[in-house]
Amino acid sequence: MHGYASPSQRAKNLPLGFVALLLAAILVFAPLFRSGQPPLAQLVLELASVCLLVIILWTPQKFSVDKRQALILGFFFLTPFFFLIPLPFGLIESLPGREFYGTVLAQIGARKNAEFWSLSLVPFRTEAAWLLTLVPIAVFLGTRSLKFKGLRLLVILLLGMVTGQAILGLLQYGGRSDLLYLGMEQTRQTAVGTYTNRNHLAGLLAMTLPIALALLFYSIGRRDHRPPRWRKKIAFLASMRGHTAIGYGAIALLLLLAIIFTRSRAGIALAMLGILLATFAFSRRIGGTNIYGTIGTIVTITIGIGLVIGLAPVLDRFSISGTIEDARWAIFSATTTGIGYFFPLGSGPGSFSQVFNAFQPLELGRWFVNHAHNDYLEWLFEGGAFAASLILLFIALYLRQWTKVWISDSWSQLRFIRVGAGIGLFLMLGHSLVDYNLHTPANIVYFAFLSGIFFADPDIEEERKRSRRSPRVGDTDIQNVSQPQPVRITPQVAPDQIRNPFLD
Repeated sequence: MHGYASPSQRAKNLPLGFVALLLAAILVFAPLFRSGQPPLAQLVLELASVCLLVIILWTPQKFSVDKRQALILGFFFLTPFFFLIPLPFGLIESLPGREFYGTVLAQIGARKNAEFWSLSLVPFRTEAAWLLTLVPIAVFLGTRSLKFKGLRLLVILLLGMVTGQAILGLLQYGGRSDLLYLGMEQTRQTAVGTYTNRNHLAGLLAMTLPIALALLFYSIGRRDHRPPRWRKKIAFLASMRGHTAIGYGAIALLLLLAIIFTRSRAGIALAMLGILLATFAFSRRIGGTNIYGTIGTIVTITIGIGLVIGLAPVLDRFSISGTIEDARWAIFSATTTGIGYFFPLGSGPGSFSQVFNAFQPLELGRWFVNHAHNDYLEWLFEGGAFAASLILLFIALYLRQWTKVWISDSWSQLRFIRVGAGIGLFLMLGHSLVDYNLHTPANIVYFAFLSGIFFADPDIEEERKRSRRSPRVGDTDIQNVSQPQPVRITPQVAPDQIRNPFLD
């Protein structure tokens, strides 16, 4: 009877198994083909996301999504659809930024047979952006629906994926073969992995570095009731858990080296910030209970600060700048002009590369600018007030979630992972100020996955603890059966008989 599960329990676990498998497939597939940017790769991600959403909606397993989270998800999904609603041409022409396009359409004769038009200036691009929203929504909801065991396995898979990207990047930097770049044209010797842009690989590695550090800090230490002596603490490194800690440390070091050899200025700076934040967040909670005491905290903070100081000259030595990097301020200025021209509606999600040509400065005339190199400015350019509302809602919800994560009772493994995910999200939000990481499908997938971890319900680990403490099915019935008590027979002694002491 050990390990028996009822048919209803198997029915609940089966969909969750499919959810975990689909999530694992999406996490593995997302960066393989040029970070998911080719249309065919995006199509595969979208179809997998549709299957994932169908399983999640049909599963009997319940999971909680806060009303604010549901509001943001719904708003995020419906915003591109709103730009595709047909409206009378006269109304569209009167809206901010549309008069010029209405005049052009009338001159080329495209307005004769068109009585209705959408708010988006490039409708087919907005349709593509709308379909792509299914991917982060499905990944977020799928992550939220998992139990702790499945979530932990996916985190390990994530670290395995980024480790593979880091190794490939280091080989690309040190090797001289073009085969390592998998057919991608590179003008400089940099680490890009399977990405088309070194900054985006640096964004992925910097985003996952805090999770590797979180698991490293959690794995260091022993779980004894009494504080062990320093000799036992050092001997801990030879144990299985010590080997796990060494493995996480090796992964963190590998990610850091790969970030350096991407030669991304923002990536290296954010890695330094991530190390500093993780050091201060976990230095007082090493092993979950800070078994090394005040000395361990001081040593950890000293090592973290020393590592950041040591990376400062590396930032100047290894980082490089390109034409677009040097022209970012000109792009930002032109994008801001376009935001004011189309505000409060915007040009339509996904339309930046086609519409920005009208605002592109002369010094960048020979370049095709496909992104604003600032996710926030590009969202405002395309979505106007709708995008501004989404950005503010997410940032407010993110800050509010930190209060829940930080005031939890115990520092369990899940809490370490959630704090690491929160720091990773912060680094990616910061990187989006100088690049378009969140317009790259692979990084969108990983950002949604870390968001699902950060907003996860802490009760999923409590259920695991209760299942460990509770007896297995079948044991309860055996334990509750009353056992026969031994009967002690006292021999009867006659009054005139001498008592035998050996019978007592």
